[in-house]
Amino acid sequence: MVHEAPLRARSAETASPDEGAFGVIARGLSKRFGSVVAVHNATFSLPSQGVCGLLGPNGAGKTTTIRMLAGVLTPDAGSLSLAGVDALREGGRVRKSIGYLPESAPLYPELTVREYLAFRAGIAGLDRRAARDSMDEAMHRTDVARFCDRCCGALSKGMQQRVGLAATLLGQPAVLILDEPSVGLDPGQTLAFRELIRALGETRLVLLSSHLLAEVEDVCSELLIIARGRVVAHESMEVFRRRARAGTHHRIESERSFLSLPEFRGLCDEATERPLPDGWVETRFTSSDPRARELVGRALLGASIPARVLEGTDTRLEQVFVALVEKARRENEPRRDNEPRRENEVSATEVVR
Repeated sequence: MVHEAPLRARSAETASPDEGAFGVIARGLSKRFGSVVAVHNATFSLPSQGVCGLLGPNGAGKTTTIRMLAGVLTPDAGSLSLAGVDALREGGRVRKSIGYLPESAPLYPELTVREYLAFRAGIAGLDRRAARDSMDEAMHRTDVARFCDRCCGALSKGMQQRVGLAATLLGQPAVLILDEPSVGLDPGQTLAFRELIRALGETRLVLLSSHLLAEVEDVCSELLIIARGRVVAHESMEVFRRRARAGTHHRIESERSFLSLPEFRGLCDEATERPLPDGWVETRFTSSDPRARELVGRALLGASIPARVLEGTDTRLEQVFVALVEKARRENEPRRDNEPRRENEVSATEVVR
């Protein structure tokens, strides 16, 4: 059982007075569009360095949250600080500290890559020498220098994404906000992109929104999950992995019950058993010990209890994510007193306890 990570956001209310130590501090951010509440009371803080993954199902409020952080949308309620600056009072100053890449890179198809980056450097307020140096570094890091004289409209989707990423790096922003940045990249480009994101996270905050949990797991040090406009989990990637490791399910068919064996009681988190038609017993249990099946097998052998099935299934990170989202859905749509639980309904507590 994992106790270290409650299903709550890390409270920004407890942030240190030195807010400059945080890349982002959001308190009670809310945004609605007409009668639709896109984000409700989002509160979280992110460090000034590292890579944070932003996950959520479609329609969860991820893009709205990103746009509020990037200064594209103004929250209806709450407060927001980026790189130690009040984003709602000093928006212009904050935007100079942010590199924002939306899901589709905002390119001008008639401009060459070099012309487009020069245009973006001018918008960022860089002088000619600083713009040249920043462009050269950004093109080198994103591997776009080799086609910098081609028009943006003639590039593949993957190349366009890399040009967009290069533009976000101009001026060395303290916070990078990337919305699905690896869309359209081939496998080789994807690996190089992930290496770049990890390197960027060593010197600044990178907020990475992605539908690819494998990508988030590979590059992120912490995870922020949004569902139905609410923050439902905010924890380190290692704690999130431990949720999956703690959810290993085992099934054993033995000639007789073995729940009373002292060796088993020390391994088991939860266990149930039922008789089978031929008189044998099926036992199902969960354990956080990676050697559980091996140890149970030895215990059965020592007790002279024959077993014909001994198998297990590790909970996937995707299952943990789905369970968190499902739990949030049920909590925000309370079941009527007389409404039974559906037989095939996902039990989030079984995965994220």
